[in-house]
Amino acid sequence: MTAIPLTYIDPLRPLLNRRPLGLFSDIDGTLSPIVERPEDAIVTPRCRTLLKRLIREGVRVALITGRTVEMARSMVEIDEAAYAANHGLEFWIGGQVESPEGLEESPALVERIVAQTQPLDAVGVHVERKGPAVAFHYRRALDRDAARAAILRAIDSSEAAQRFAVSEGRMVIELRPDVPENKGTAALVLARRLGVEGIVCLGDDRMDIDMFEAVRSLRDQGVEGVAVAVVSAESVPELSAAADYTVDGVKGVEWLLGELLRALAEK
Repeated sequence: MTAIPLTYIDPLRPLLNRRPLGLFSDIDGTLSPIVERPEDAIVTPRCRTLLKRLIREGVRVALITGRTVEMARSMVEIDEAAYAANHGLEFWIGGQVESPEGLEESPALVERIVAQTQPLDAVGVHVERKGPAVAFHYRRALDRDAARAAILRAIDSSEAAQRFAVSEGRMVIELRPDVPENKGTAALVLARRLGVEGIVCLGDDRMDIDMFEAVRSLRDQGVEGVAVAVVSAESVPELSAAADYTVDGVKGVEWLLGELLRALAEK
């Protein structure tokens, strides 16, 4: 299936009748432009304003991200939203931080992985410790292909890394505890906890495909939903193939959030 470019809000109007309505979104590349240094990324002021206004209209907003809870909340600055961070390894719901069981050893293993994979910074790799997970960013590398290959070799040679699952995103390779949690399972948890009857789900990366698959699973359970791929020059074909609609980049997300707000205000 090929996703349809979303250029007007009418195809989503029937979904907007489902209440409570949920807006589930990735952050980086969706609400925040991709930048060379991950630590410099910020959610656009327009996205933040529109999300706050949607919440005031009764929309239950949840941000599902690879960032840590602390970083995600700092980037978005909306306490009324729910957060699933570290690809579902951490939740922030109603002011409480929650984590799955069985991750107690993971932070210490991350330190061993970092020690065993040095010195990747020599080839332009930025290592991001994320509590029970670790990310290797190679966007800044002069030779990205060589940097990616160096990361994979280093992971393969690290005995601690063998206990983690490997996943790839936009110029990043992540190691996460080998547990079933991902952005898809996070979306299912949030749909249940927030009690939504309809969902608009936004994502821009290979790792967001799990969220789109969760939307399809929820449809089978009677929760209506659409998956919207936020496309760019870096998008993988699988992203659009897994989505119902597409918008172009963060600007497209800003347009969509504004259209959703207008449509809901009309009701």
